[in-house]
Amino acid sequence: MAQTNTKPSQQAWLPATLFALTLLLVIGYHQASQVDYDVPEVDIPTAAALIDAGAVIIDVRSENAYEGRHIPGAMLVPLAVLRAGIPAELEGLKEKEIVVYCNKGTQVGQEATHLLNQAGFAHAVNLQSGIGGWANAGQPVITRDQAG
Repeated sequence: MAQTNTKPSQQAWLPATLFALTLLLVIGYHQASQVDYDVPEVDIPTAAALIDAGAVIIDVRSENAYEGRHIPGAMLVPLAVLRAGIPAELEGLKEKEIVVYCNKGTQVGQEATHLLNQAGFAHAVNLQSGIGGWANAGQPVITRDQAG
């Protein structure tokens, strides 16, 4: 049997070093994968006023998330759909005020708003806190139990 020349103290640093390198790679990948979209955003009172004035509401989450809870009157247009192209049913809404929301108002909502803005929907805005903040503020939501 071959013997290694490493001392126990030298072997102890290897797992810690590998862990630290892995952690740095994961953090670096996560930060690199987040794009900062410069899109117009609104707070809850402003979104509520826009909605009361007749703004279109677009939920860009998954169908399952939408069915779990959504803002009354919201259209479901998942981000994946917007990435593939603007659906025909939205084309006539380019001049309308549009409130876009996701879960937290961060990446998904911002990207969806960016895609809409790029496609000529100049009045599309992102709800900063998403449906989570909306519901926590006591604004109306329809839940799975209420919908069906």
